[in-house]
Order: sequence, then structure tokens, then C-alpha cells
Amino acid sequence: MDIQRSLDTVKTYRWIIIAVFCLTVLGGFVFLRNLPKDYRSEAKLSTGLLDPSRQLAPDNASYTGPDIIIKLNQQFSTIMDIMRMPKNISLLSYKLIIHDLKDPKAAFKPWSPEINALSDLQRHHAIVMFEERLSRKQVLTPLDSGKIGLYQIVTSMGYDEKSLGKKLDINHEQNSDFISVAFTSNNTLLSVFVVNTLCSDFIVNYSLEQIGNKNTAINVLDSLLKSKEAIMNDRIRLLKDYRIENGLLNLDKQSQIVYQQITDNENKKNQAIIDKQAAQAALKSVNEKLSSRTSDKYLGAEIIEDNRAIITIKNKIQMAEDAYLRGGFKLSDKKIVDSLQAQLSSRLLRSNDQYVSDPLIAKQSLVQRRISLGVDIEKATAGIADIDRELSKLRTKFSGMVPFDAGVQNYERNADVATKEYLEILARYNQTTLDKNIGIRLQLVQEAIPTLPESSKKIIYLALSAIASLAICFCTIFLISLLDRSINNAAQLKTALGSKIIGDLGAVKEDGENIREVWEQFHPGKKEEAYRAQLRAIRFELDKTMFGNGMKILGLLGSYRHSSQTNDVLNLCYAFSQMGKKVLLIGSEGYIEAVERTTISTMQTMENVLRGEEIACSSPFAFVNNNLKRRSLFEMITRESLSKVFEMIRDNFDLTVIALETFTDDSENREWMSFIELYAAIFTAGSTLNDKQREALSAFNTEEKFAGWIITEVKEH
Repeated sequence: MDIQRSLDTVKTYRWIIIAVFCLTVLGGFVFLRNLPKDYRSEAKLSTGLLDPSRQLAPDNASYTGPDIIIKLNQQFSTIMDIMRMPKNISLLSYKLIIHDLKDPKAAFKPWSPEINALSDLQRHHAIVMFEERLSRKQVLTPLDSGKIGLYQIVTSMGYDEKSLGKKLDINHEQNSDFISVAFTSNNTLLSVFVVNTLCSDFIVNYSLEQIGNKNTAINVLDSLLKSKEAIMNDRIRLLKDYRIENGLLNLDKQSQIVYQQITDNENKKNQAIIDKQAAQAALKSVNEKLSSRTSDKYLGAEIIEDNRAIITIKNKIQMAEDAYLRGGFKLSDKKIVDSLQAQLSSRLLRSNDQYVSDPLIAKQSLVQRRISLGVDIEKATAGIADIDRELSKLRTKFSGMVPFDAGVQNYERNADVATKEYLEILARYNQTTLDKNIGIRLQLVQEAIPTLPESSKKIIYLALSAIASLAICFCTIFLISLLDRSINNAAQLKTALGSKIIGDLGAVKEDGENIREVWEQFHPGKKEEAYRAQLRAIRFELDKTMFGNGMKILGLLGSYRHSSQTNDVLNLCYAFSQMGKKVLLIGSEGYIEAVERTTISTMQTMENVLRGEEIACSSPFAFVNNNLKRRSLFEMITRESLSKVFEMIRDNFDLTVIALETFTDDSENREWMSFIELYAAIFTAGSTLNDKQREALSAFNTEEKFAGWIITEVKEH
């Protein structure tokens, strides 16, 4: 969205916005001047849901945390919804209409035309019917019309459910035990009557309804409780008979004792097996030691080796002594004998030092240990056999108890289920009975009283109406600017076509004023002064391009046949003439009337020029009518001759302006364009372009002769 376009639109319609705003405020003031005052009366009901002093056995005991809050909110919402039900509002409607019909002077509102149209007999009959419906607590519906039209009477006075509901406010104050009931009307007594009557009737009806519901629930629970009690007693009797028939005192305890005995004997058996295995392992070790005397030093295994070594040494000594005797007591033999004697002494000393205990004693100890272990193994084996016999007896006994236990469990399970169901129904029965006696008891802790009128809301209504009018105006302007596809200034034209903008021209009066007066007279503070400045800026841009490149023929292509464009072309020619240049304007018959006001001759035609007639100069510029009598330029003379004619024009005039037809006359424009050295296009502000036109006009950007766009009729903001 173009923000600037929206702001420009706001500026354009600013006086309309101001007028609408003022009219809205004025109309609101007149309308609200006699606005009646509002009176609001309020009463408070106490439910006891959050009052500990009124709760003997709260029914929220089974709820914790956020569940309590949800439960309480549900109860408060239920009470408020019931209060708003049509059955309760209908009772209030009956009492209001009966009050007004019975005592017209003390009526809360003036009688409506529907009531005034009734006769005294009809009004009396209506009162009787309303009282009858009130006693029966019937709901008032649109179907209750009949001959008198009960529903229409109530609706005409504003006492129907819809009318009362708009002004009735029922809510629960946060973290409070109170429910607030408020009503707003133009009569404080009416507000008090509505609130107090609604609260009082609701307390009575709600209490009776709650008691009735509780009695119904108690009757249902009582019959259900009796049936559950009979089922429970029957199942307990079946369990007792089963125990008596099978001689079962306390099967659970007996089975536990037997099972414990089995467990204890299994533990004893496991311990006996462990002891037996340990004794067998020890006996095996003793036997291995006794059977392997060469490997145990305590049993003399190393003594045998020493004795063998000593015997070997003694044999060597005997042989050495024999050799010493036979050899004649040689010294060398003597040394051998002495050496062997020394080895023998050393071996004997080591043997004596190494063995402190007697190996026979160790062996005797092992033998005694083997005998003891054998006895232990025999005792363990005998004990295990005894335990196995005891376990067999216990298992047989326990297996015999299993069928009876299954039967007892089945009867006990049925009895437990029946007992639980009975106790659950009994608890609900007791809770319902308790709720009936000490349940929710609504109390009117604060009655409604007459009050002063509410603070006036006239200022608020006026402010809201003013804001609403402004919002509507601005939204309308927003839609206008959003839907507006017109091009109104140079920036929008440049964005739409992507072309160069030479300049823009404002809107001036087209009342037949002489162009000389526009240029030669001073108009302080008027649009003419700005218009002349804009023309000079455009003249500068075109002059810079044309005369800098030696160009003398300028084409001006109009977007529409518009009188403002004719005026702009004439003023542009006049602007160039003010530079001291000889200017020639070649235009259509649409320029004749405007040119004649400048005292310039309009008798010269292009047809005569093409035939060789010279163009007469005039001040401030010359004019030639390009009407060729429905013939094209190339149909008049040859191209070579046309070139000579335009060359002659170039020689005689400093600037030749050719006013071309609109964009749609492309066939005629092409012939003129072939002799034009530079051209500019004129666009009238406020015009719209479709996509096809945008594409066609954007093609001008690719042409070398195209200088740019001049937008006219631009409005000032």
C-alpha cells in the first residue's frame, strides 16, 4: 500500500472528515441529552462451599490440589446457570407483570400500547392466567399467545427472558463464597424488586429441588442397599457352611504353619547336605595325606631322602677306608676319608636340626581325624534321611489342604466382593442422607436496596461515537486509496511507467483567459505564478536537450483529447517565445479557438504549406492547422518533398512544436514522428492505465527521440 497516496487522500477529504466528526458529536449530544439514568441494585448469595463454619462433612474431601478448584468452580457455575434458566426467569416475569397490572399507579414502567389496548376484563383475565402459570411454575414461551397474547404483553413491557437477561448480571467473586446478583434499570425500585425476587424464589426452588433429588437418590440407594445386604449375608452363610462341612477352623493359619515347617526342614536338609559335603572333602584330604608319605614332610617324606644320603655317604666312607688300608695309608686316601667323614657329620647335623616333631605323632593325628570324619558323614547321612521322611509327610499334608484352600478362597472372595459393594452403597447412602440434612444451603446474606443513579455515560458514548465516525471515515479513505488506480503526480507516473519525468504542471482555470494575460500580468499568491514557474522548468529541460544537440522540431504527444493539454501546449510555446525564439505550432483544429484568443492567425494550413505556401510569422508564435482533410501526410506529397518542406521550416523557425494526436492514433503519429527530432508525452493527472496501456507506454523508454513525460492537472495538497 502507498502510504503517501493515503495521506494525500486524507488531505483531499479533510474537510469532509471534520464535518462528519462534528455532525456525529452534535447528533450524539442531541440524542443523548435526554438519556435516562441507570440504577443498579445488587444482592449477595452465600453458598457455603467456601465457608468452613457451614461444612460438617464436605463432599470435596476426596479431591486434592487443582481438582478442588475445578470442582468448586463447577458447583458455582452450575448454581449461576440454574439461576439464569428460563424456568426461573419466567417466574420473575410473571411477578413483574402481575405487579404492574394489579397496581397501575405503582407500576415500575408505564403501560405499553399492548396493555392499554386491553379491556378491564381482558386485563383481569390476563392476571388470572399469569397467577395460574406462576403457581404451576410454567415456562413462558412465544407459543403462549392465545387470544390475549401473554407473551406479547410480557415482551412489550420488557419483562421477557431476553430483555431481563441483557440487564441481569450474575457472577462469582474471585476466591469468595458469594454469588453476586445485580440488575440495572431506569427505576431503582424495579432493580431492587428484580434482584430480591429472583434471589428469594431461587433459594426456595433450588432448596426444594435439591431435597427432592436427594430423596429420590436415598430411595434408590436404600433399595439397592437392601439387595446388596441380602447378597452379602448369603455369601457369608455359604462360607460358614463350607467350613463346617469340611472341619476347617482356620485354614489360612494352618497352611501357613505347615508351609513354615516345610521351609524349616528344607533349610535343615540343605545345612546337613552342606555339612556332609564338607566332611567328605576333609576326609578326602586326610586320605590323600596318609597315602602319599613321600610328599608330606610332616609324615617323614624328607627323612627318607636324608637317610638315603647318609647311607650313601657311609658306604663311600667304608670304601675309602678300605682303599686307605690297601694303599698303604696314603695321605691322599686319608684326605678322601676325612672329607667323607665331614660330609656325613654335616648331613647328620642338618637332619637333627630340621625335624623337631615326630612324624609318627602327625600320622596318628591324621588317622584319628579320618575316623572322626567318617562318623560325621554317617551321622549327616542318617539326618538327611530323617528330614526327607519328615518333608514327605508335610508335603502330603499340605497337598491335602490345597483343594480346601481353593474352595475357601473362592467363598471368601465372593463374600469380600459382596461386602465391599455393600459398604460402598452404605457409604453413599450415608453421605446422601448427610447432604440432604446439611448440604448446600443458599442464604441471602445481602438484600438489594435502592441506590443512587450510576455515573453518566454520555461522555463515553459521545467519545465512542466520535471515534467510530473517525474510524469509518479513515477506513473509507483507506479503501478509496486502496482501490484508486489513478495516477495523480509525477512520482506515481514514474513508478507506473519507469520513465523519465520532465516536469509537472498544476491545474489553472480554463475560462477563455488570454495566454498573454497569464504571462504578462502578475498574480500574487495564485496558481498562475506556480504554473509559470513549472513551465519555465520544463522549458529549461527541453531547451537543454534540443538546442544542445541542434534540434529544432519538437513533438508533443497527448494522452487524451483534453482541453487542459491544449492550454499547456500553447503556454509552452509562449514560454519558448519569451526566450526570443521564433516558434511555430502545428496543431489540430482543437487548438484554433484557444489560439484565436491570442490574436494569432489561424488561417494557415499544412495543406497549403505542402503546396509551397510560405508560413507567415506572428507574435508570440505562428500557428499552422494540420488538418489534411482526412488524408495522411505521406498521401499529400512524396517523402523527398516532405523532407524539403520540413527543412524549410527548420530554416525559418528556431523551434517547431508539432502537437500530435493521442496515443491511440498511432498510424498518423508515425508519419509525423519520422520528421520529429525529439518528442515528449503529456499525461493528465487523475487518469488510469490498464496493464495493456502501461506496457504500450513503457515502450517509449526504448526510443532515442523520447525525452520524457510531462504530467498536467496536478492538484496541490
